[in-house]
Amino acid sequence: MLGSNILEERMLEDTLGLFRDGNQAGVSPAQGVMLIDGWLQALHGDPNLDQLQGHLNELRTELQAAQPNGGHIRQLLSGLADQAEQAAQAPTSEGTWTGKLISLSKVLRNFSEKL
Repeated sequence: MLGSNILEERMLEDTLGLFRDGNQAGVSPAQGVMLIDGWLQALHGDPNLDQLQGHLNELRTELQAAQPNGGHIRQLLSGLADQAEQAAQAPTSEGTWTGKLISLSKVLRNFSEKL
């Protein structure tokens, strides 16, 4: 379950911070890969999040490609935004975690639309 450990919370803060700073246009593929690596580490071992981890790995691979496919990256980011929104609306989501997941969903959606 998202939000169940400090590392997940830290990654959420770091991700929101990066995009909130107005750097959306300046987020490089290498920065994206570093964020994804952090998320994969934070989510490691939670069998409930296999699909999310699969999408993150797919996005990581695309960002590392010699010729990244912008359309595929947009699709993956949009899917991750949907997953963040669903997690925020889950009965187990509560407190500030819910608001941060909604913020993450909006940030991912906005970023994907700018690609």
